[in-house]
Amino acid sequence: MSDPLFAAFDIGLVFALALGLAIWQLVVLRRGIRRDRAEAVARDRDADPPA
Repeated sequence: MSDPLFAAFDIGLVFALALGLAIWQLVVLRRGIRRDRAEAVARDRDADPPA
C-alpha cells in the first residue's frame, strides 16, 4: 500500500471511530430523554386523582 493511501486509510479509521462514538452518544441521549418523558407522564397520571 502506498504511503498516501495508507495515511488516508489511517485517518479514515480515526474519523469513523469518532463518528461512531458520536452517533452512539446521540442514541443514548435520545433514549434517556424518551425514558424521562415516559416516567414524567406516568408520574403525572398517578398523581392526578380520578374525577
